[in-house]
Amino acid sequence: MAKLRFRAIALGWVAVGMFSASLVIAANPANATNALFRAKRTWWFSNVDSWTSGVLIPPAGLKSYQPPASAKVGPTAPGPSFSAPKSFIKNTTYHFSCSFNRYNCSWTIGLPISRGWYSYWNAKGSFRPQNPNAPTTTTTIRFATTMSNPSKAPTAMGSPVTPTTTWDGRYDHSRGGSIMIWPGQNRFGGTMRFFEGPNDHFYQLITIDGPNTSFTFPPTPLSQQLGTGVEMQIGEVELTSRGYGYRLTDPFHVDRLIVGTTSMGGPEYYVKTINYLVTRAPYTTGMARIWEPNGNTNTLQTATGYDNRTVAGLNGNISLVHPRLVHVYTVFPPSSGKPIQLTWSSARMRKIDFRFLPEPAVIALLVSGLVALVGLNRLRAR
Repeated sequence: MAKLRFRAIALGWVAVGMFSASLVIAANPANATNALFRAKRTWWFSNVDSWTSGVLIPPAGLKSYQPPASAKVGPTAPGPSFSAPKSFIKNTTYHFSCSFNRYNCSWTIGLPISRGWYSYWNAKGSFRPQNPNAPTTTTTIRFATTMSNPSKAPTAMGSPVTPTTTWDGRYDHSRGGSIMIWPGQNRFGGTMRFFEGPNDHFYQLITIDGPNTSFTFPPTPLSQQLGTGVEMQIGEVELTSRGYGYRLTDPFHVDRLIVGTTSMGGPEYYVKTINYLVTRAPYTTGMARIWEPNGNTNTLQTATGYDNRTVAGLNGNISLVHPRLVHVYTVFPPSSGKPIQLTWSSARMRKIDFRFLPEPAVIALLVSGLVALVGLNRLRAR
């Protein structure tokens, strides 16, 4: 009986010790540098007027968090910096076609074929307090163009950033809109870009306007994509994708339509170039507002991030918002004599939420301590 009592007492002290140790580690993780996290990307989708994550970018299951990954957390507190590893978000197999899902695409609207093959993954993400690329005060990025109406823009409370002269100003025409940033007390934010893989491409056949046209968007070569190490700047402009539109012959819509001959005597095809330009600012836990005067969708949006992590940054949630303006330009073949045209534009807000989890060692100690306590309780019951 004495041995049994001694065993119970020993088990009790072991359980208490393990449980206490787990609490100490959880409360004092200052020396830890690795932290498990799960992430979820969402964006504002105008068709449903809400934040969504599985309508346009696959897989549909992204309304839930990604599988756990490990981040590097810096020592600076409060709001310590962290970096997310490359490829913790990745998809190289998703394919969609209008014939097999809910996208509104049919013969009746002149879009008999619309298909896409996705291939993408994230570059390393880097986020920190006092981000040197974040504005120091409320800042407005504005494009003063003939199509803009500054009186409708969000009220400017800082100095406007000078419009870019990228591509010698060829795409500044009609590029209206603004991005406003309230950086927050710690100016917390940073950069996480995405790569498009070699299998990423899209195809459409459009018959409604005639002559029949096919649009194809081939993947952008990796050598031309910005990745890790290129920090997002306030008001940066990037050509994110380039597509091509061909006139096709009837009745099978297969061959490209010849419109003439080149100076060398070969056939000249009618080919339009479609350029997607994105204007953006770094991710931020502050507040962002975007406005697009030409807006096909989402003309005015406001979103605010937050940082509810613990002091050491190893537990809790952080949400970063990412404002973007999208402008799509069509460049016609030289033989057409047509100028560059703005054909589509939108204000698009994105955000990414990181949920930091307790470390495995802490969880193991907690579970072990609880199991030991349960065993002790059963032993006493005997």
